[in-house]
Amino acid sequence: MTSAAAEALRALAPQLRGRLSFDVPLAPYTWFRVGGPAEALFSPADEDDLATCLARLPREIPALVIGVGSNLIVRDGGVRGLVIRMGGKAFGAIATQATIASSPAPPRSTRRSRAPPPKRRSTASPSCAACRARSAARSG
Repeated sequence: MTSAAAEALRALAPQLRGRLSFDVPLAPYTWFRVGGPAEALFSPADEDDLATCLARLPREIPALVIGVGSNLIVRDGGVRGLVIRMGGKAFGAIATQATIASSPAPPRSTRRSRAPPPKRRSTASPSCAACRARSAARSG
């Protein structure tokens, strides 16, 4: 990260309620306990804190969002830019507000018919000459 980008992130820190740290090893945050450092690591306090960070993050700073580190392997060289860790109590539950839209079924004449499944080739009669020769040699 350039010094200007690092300064931009440091200037952003007072506006954030979550924790913003620099040059943080990511190994303790992954289930495999491997990986190099993040140039910057941000753990937002809540959704508003995350929104503030993303809205004010300079475009030239790459951002990588991770969860709690499962199924994550970080290279030994680390991660450039800002790593946003979505863990903790603020992001521990998922709530949905769904609006279900429905429409009447289309008339039968406009419904697409399902295509028949493709025919399988018989294994008893191989299609290529080399396969037929091998098959004949085995059975002969």
